[in-house]
Amino acid sequence: MVGTDVFKMDEVVLATTSEAETLAAVAHILLDSIPPDKKRQNACKVMAYLAEMTCAAARGGTVFCRFSTKEIYTDLNGNPNREPSGWLSPLWKEVEGQWYPAIKEVLVMRCKEAGFDVYPVIMKGEGTPSYYWIETRKIIEKNSDVDLDKLNDPPFKPAVIYQKDLTLQLSFAGRIFFRNGMKWTNAKRYSFLTWNLLYLIFNLIYVIATILVLWNSKGAMGGQELVILIFGVLVPYLAYRHGSSIWRLFEDRIIIAPDWTIAWKEFGATIEISRSNDRELPSTIQVNRYSALCPICGWMVKLEKGEPDFQRRIVGRCEENPREHVFSFDRSTRQGIPLRHKPVP
Repeated sequence: MVGTDVFKMDEVVLATTSEAETLAAVAHILLDSIPPDKKRQNACKVMAYLAEMTCAAARGGTVFCRFSTKEIYTDLNGNPNREPSGWLSPLWKEVEGQWYPAIKEVLVMRCKEAGFDVYPVIMKGEGTPSYYWIETRKIIEKNSDVDLDKLNDPPFKPAVIYQKDLTLQLSFAGRIFFRNGMKWTNAKRYSFLTWNLLYLIFNLIYVIATILVLWNSKGAMGGQELVILIFGVLVPYLAYRHGSSIWRLFEDRIIIAPDWTIAWKEFGATIEISRSNDRELPSTIQVNRYSALCPICGWMVKLEKGEPDFQRRIVGRCEENPREHVFSFDRSTRQGIPLRHKPVP
């Protein structure tokens, strides 16, 4: 593992071949782990820049090069109306608090799959000016009594690996309920059941009132009666849609997120239940979005309902070929295999 002493660009550390190769490889994995559609974000540009420069330095036989705020600002064409530190400081907060944590799980998994026992971490040094660099850390294995890799080896190699979206925007109502995940406590469970019971009672009363009004109306059906009839059919239908989606969420643990939970420009999000392994801790209901690169044409793969061909399934559909380039979605492994084309053993 690489040491923790940091040197300036002109004071780089000469590394052993194995150290340099390892750092170059994991830095390249970091670069590949940044979703392609997010690399235009300034914070992701900073991560990509550090990964590319570190990879290049390590391939040259050096390791632990650090890059100053001004260097990053200049090379990335930072906002000319702001000072380098004023431009980079909020971006670093995004990297540290949002963007890097969002890809860390996938990053560690890819490093392990590549045969490394370390993964890259983006660091910032104290002082003025500030310096940024990438170093490696040991992958700490979680204790487990069962070797899941040997328990059920997949029959096919995954064609796509989904990554959690980093910039999903929730609606106003979505932010109220799901910004940090909804903890499914007993209080919320009873509140939810009470609200839905009242909603069901309201619908029953409305249907009964509609039937009585139409039954007691005299003469031919006019415009007023027609409007009452339309709403008398529409309201129960919406209640049925609402109830069936809730039932499906608690039965399947994941569904496509309803429109009211996400911003109007967003799509392909899911609402899912993450169960807690500890019975004392409540489960969490979250709104997430996963995407991948289509291995056939290179376009983005987003999650959608599987109907009509794949009933009761959530599938990944290519944006360019949504009917032909279709992949399964396993939310536990975040992997998928082709559903239209025969997978390669």
